[in-house]
Amino acid sequence: AMNLGAAVADMVRGLNPQQRAAVVHRGGPLLVLAGAGSGKTRVITVRMAHLVAEGLAPENILALTFTNKAAGEMAERVAGLVGHEAARAMTVGTFHSLGLRMVEEDARRLGFSRQFTLLDAADQASAVRHCLRSLRIDPKRHDPAVFLTAISNARNAGQTPDDVAAQPGRRITAQVYAAYLAWLEAYQAIDFDDLILRPVQLLREHADLRAKWRARFRTVLVDEYQDTNGMQFELMRLLVEEHRSLCVVGDDDQAIYGWRGAQVSNILDFDQHFPDATMVALTQNYRSSGHILEAANAVIRRNDARKVKSLWTDVGLGERVQVVACKDAQAEAAWVAGEISRRASVEGRPFRDFGVLFRTGKQSDLVQDALRMAGVPFAVVGAFDFYERKEVKDMLSYLKLVTNPRDQSALMRVINFPQRGIGPKTLETLHAFAKANNVSPLAAMQLADEMEGLTQRQVEAMLDFHDVITEAGRRYAEAPDLAGLVAWICERTGAREAWIRDPTEGPGGHARWRNIEALMRSMRSFQQRRPKTELRDYLRLIALDKHQDQEEGAADAVTLMTLHASKGLEWPVCFVIGCQDGVVPHQRVLEESGGDVSEERRLFYVGITRARRHCYLSYGKTRRKFQGSEPARPSRFLADIPATHREDKDLSRGQGEVEREEARRRFAELKARLGG
Repeated sequence: AMNLGAAVADMVRGLNPQQRAAVVHRGGPLLVLAGAGSGKTRVITVRMAHLVAEGLAPENILALTFTNKAAGEMAERVAGLVGHEAARAMTVGTFHSLGLRMVEEDARRLGFSRQFTLLDAADQASAVRHCLRSLRIDPKRHDPAVFLTAISNARNAGQTPDDVAAQPGRRITAQVYAAYLAWLEAYQAIDFDDLILRPVQLLREHADLRAKWRARFRTVLVDEYQDTNGMQFELMRLLVEEHRSLCVVGDDDQAIYGWRGAQVSNILDFDQHFPDATMVALTQNYRSSGHILEAANAVIRRNDARKVKSLWTDVGLGERVQVVACKDAQAEAAWVAGEISRRASVEGRPFRDFGVLFRTGKQSDLVQDALRMAGVPFAVVGAFDFYERKEVKDMLSYLKLVTNPRDQSALMRVINFPQRGIGPKTLETLHAFAKANNVSPLAAMQLADEMEGLTQRQVEAMLDFHDVITEAGRRYAEAPDLAGLVAWICERTGAREAWIRDPTEGPGGHARWRNIEALMRSMRSFQQRRPKTELRDYLRLIALDKHQDQEEGAADAVTLMTLHASKGLEWPVCFVIGCQDGVVPHQRVLEESGGDVSEERRLFYVGITRARRHCYLSYGKTRRKFQGSEPARPSRFLADIPATHREDKDLSRGQGEVEREEARRRFAELKARLGG
């Protein structure tokens, strides 16, 4: 511990005064307001190391954030400071992974066996479709996603189906909500919301569990605190109520997830929730040059409800923000591709130095085309999720059935893939039989020959399917090799041929098979990192965070992503495209918000503060409509950037016009000099 103490003391000396105050603070709750690029991850990780150096046992430290990727990076950085053993003893993860651990450990107190299934978003949607059909509501006319959002919001606000039914015009939603809860109960399933709601229930209702979890986590740190919702706040409050050793880090100016239920009030009212709180603001920015920061400060200053702080830097003013007007979105895309090619070649920059950000995914299509034509490599991040691909979901469904034969949605997905001649009618027969005999549909398949109205082929298909799942379970028990199991299932069921023959994917279905190979690779590396993991744990981790295997940053390519996805990232050269009213701020917000564009403004602020040295804000002067085009207004947020920090370029007129105008101007000057 001696050398750790010395190393940590060195690190603390290297911090700026505000960062240092945040690291060494002891006693009651602490709010660290961390502006963009102000070194907040550094503060959290050094604070964790400092706690250990002061003698707190690492297993008593709980650090929470919002994505597994962020949690993984935090854990890695802490390990670099305190060593791998101490870092592994800490609990570093997302709110949902903490909830999963609590639910697993105390499943019996919730009336669950250990065999519960964790649903992902697709499973939830199919559960809601099932509920709609049972209520005689047509799922084609009523989008399950709308019900899911309503159910999730109600649950996170602590409302029961009865509470919802009491609200005007919400009778159907309340019925679907009640049916959905009954479905979860029947299939021993829990969804994402349960991973927060159930732990809150455990802590509220059982004094012994409250004592156990509070004793385990003697200090709690929360990153990205502005993204917490009401129930996450409640879970955190229940854990720290007694010892009050809580440190939350966040930036109210980067609260951009209100549409997902996040409550920026958690950070704005922190001193009301915890009257004994201390507040430290980190305002020195280590990311961007001066003009970029001043432009961002000017934009965000216009929001009323915020903690007042202004970012500053000591790296100098740098280049002004470039505000570029193009003729339309097509011209804008061509200009972006041209500017990236030019800078890459003139400055010898690698392509990974460039980021292109946009408000909605649709905007990236034109940019992708333009970059392709310019021969510039690019990667679209988060556009189409690996785990949402058909073939990957097929394979994971087989694995889910191995761990939980009652998994309804998994069974529906693969019982007829590859085709076995088991259609909807046969499925109904199977379900009715399973229900009448009180067994799982999978177990009922063994008795297929006792079912009415099945052909010999269907009976054999069911028996065969049952064999595949039981045999897979046996193989895995003998040799727990995830990738090997996938390969075996593909061979045994003929899935590989079925994917390759699949006509829906461009040049044959070879792309589908390549995705399965990628899945097997990720399984191998996963098992190397965590050799003791069971199949069930692997599936739950994937359901928790489906973005963990997008290998980012490997290739040298321009990054394309949405503004929402870009939070926490940075590029030396950054483009924000489509800076016009109706895009940023979004049309829907303009129509529905009663003029409140504060969250859209924060989103724009996030965009500007991603840039380190060069920031481009571009827009098209016209936008396409069905009949032709109409003029577009530049984003109202651009007007907030003072002239001293920006340089405007108008590329909307043809190059010839601009050159002629320039020649006319020079001619006029010459004439004036020669005395008219």
